[in-house]
Amino acid sequence: MSLPGYIHKSPPLPLRLRLRREALPFPFDSPQTHLTRNGRFAIREGLRALGLPRGAKVLLPAWHCGSEADAILAAGLQVSLYRLHQDLSADLDDIRRQLAGGGFAAIYTIHYFGYPQPVAEMQRLAQQHNAMVIEDVALGLFSRAADGAPLGCQSDMSIFSLVKTLPLPNGGALWLCQPRPQALERLSVPPLRPALAGLKGVLRRSFSRSRTALQTTPPSPQLLEAWHPRAGIDSADMRGRISRVSRLLLRTSDATSFTAAHRANFEVLHQGVPQRSGMRPLMPYLPAGACPAFFPLFTPDADRVHAALQAEGIQSVRFWRQFHPAVDLSGHAEAQELKRSVLRLPVHPGLQPQDLQRICEVLHRTI
Repeated sequence: MSLPGYIHKSPPLPLRLRLRREALPFPFDSPQTHLTRNGRFAIREGLRALGLPRGAKVLLPAWHCGSEADAILAAGLQVSLYRLHQDLSADLDDIRRQLAGGGFAAIYTIHYFGYPQPVAEMQRLAQQHNAMVIEDVALGLFSRAADGAPLGCQSDMSIFSLVKTLPLPNGGALWLCQPRPQALERLSVPPLRPALAGLKGVLRRSFSRSRTALQTTPPSPQLLEAWHPRAGIDSADMRGRISRVSRLLLRTSDATSFTAAHRANFEVLHQGVPQRSGMRPLMPYLPAGACPAFFPLFTPDADRVHAALQAEGIQSVRFWRQFHPAVDLSGHAEAQELKRSVLRLPVHPGLQPQDLQRICEVLHRTI
């Protein structure tokens, strides 16, 4: 079956590539920023650069991808979990209680979709226990807090994923509060062939608007939840620097236009997706300054809704569905529910108004 237009999950290249005249904003304007192949390498190498004691514990929010945990473990550290409130803000009381038990080297916070976490309060708690704070801005590149400060600039270390917002074959970023010029000295640039393969994918989604329908039968829940090694990081892999192809394309990126498009498309979906039968936007509103990489949709029937979108040529993603085998979520039912109930919808600048309308129409037909 031929589809009228295939809606890709990731951003396409702009119609005209131009070297930007203005420098990209934080984290790219900081000399303390190091570019990596992806966010996972940024986490591992950043933790090593901080010199955290081997075997110490890092407090990670219960709802997370799993690749963060993999990178923390690869850095020789342990993972403990803290709870979140219903609005996905960190439960500071739970963090305070766990820090009091000792043995923690860092608090890891995730700015979900560019929504700010209470980093200042975390910093105060961390200082009381001789710990550090790590900010994960992978889902909100270019996002800012209510006071205009860039997310990721208040802590000891921040990591970013570039490919979730920008049309690059690969790319992550590590920012360190204290200058550490040798942060990535162990890492090498990946071979050219994988970067070119990634570029081929960027070109395909940039210039191909017609595809055949995708398979509508979803995989089994067991397969969806199984941890895939490619989602993690090999502790022996040293090819963790950004590719030269991505570095070149990064010079053509326009933060202002990308931020405006992501916010506008997010708002359209927030107003247009159904809010019945348990389906709803995961986040209640879009705060000023946030630049969400995606639109998170909560639905109790995520597998069926995902299959329906795929059948219509809409590339949704079963968001963070995998469970890391080394992280015990048995005591965090709310995190398990999120892993099984959240879909990721695109909001990138390549979307047209009719694309957003079609996404909403398909969702309305599924319930």
